[in-house]
Amino acid sequence: MRTTYKAVLWALAGWLSTVALAQEPASNAAAQNGATVASEASQPGVSKKAERAANRLFAKKVHQALNKTKGLAGADIAVFANSRTGDVILGGFIDNQDQEHIATEAAGKVPGVKSVTSKIVLRPQL
Repeated sequence: MRTTYKAVLWALAGWLSTVALAQEPASNAAAQNGATVASEASQPGVSKKAERAANRLFAKKVHQALNKTKGLAGADIAVFANSRTGDVILGGFIDNQDQEHIATEAAGKVPGVKSVTSKIVLRPQL
């Protein structure tokens, strides 16, 4: 049954990445996350490749913050981030409802994060 959860997580991740990339940015303000790549990607005329690299780096910083946060053991959380707008989407599975609050709070404390949207669902108990 564990592979079923992973398959659903990857399907959810694919859907969320499509939704996140399809959204228009709310503003042209650059996210202040300290990454050179992120600041370059927020300027007009920057390649899609540089923008994707900045988004991956930004998502990696948020994911590292989640990994360091106590109380998220056993949670399968994927991070989707837009470095230009500072928007972060969390998706995946958690074991209890408190973990969702812990994850959104931890993601919100990362420098450069402007908003956190949670698409996290409670893992069904078997």
